[in-house]
Amino acid sequence: MKSYTALTQNMFKHLARGEEVLYGAFRVKTVDDKIIVRGVLQDGREMELHYRLRPGKEAGFSKDQFKNIFAFREKPLFSINIRSRRGAEAARV
Repeated sequence: MKSYTALTQNMFKHLARGEEVLYGAFRVKTVDDKIIVRGVLQDGREMELHYRLRPGKEAGFSKDQFKNIFAFREKPLFSINIRSRRGAEAARV
């Protein structure tokens, strides 16, 4: 899995091939017409967020959409709570 710290053309090329990439602390992949972002949010929850894919100029992806996703300005279609901080603390006890 390739790791990126910036939204580069190579990252979008890997996503266009259906590969999963690591962007910062988030795992990103595309399935059908959705972008799936998985990782731990700032409040400690591990989430999987699904976004509708908007076409753009970067290997078919919209760079602005990715900027909005990672700045948490884009509203997901739906989200899956994988593990919450409270649940993780209860599991340790």
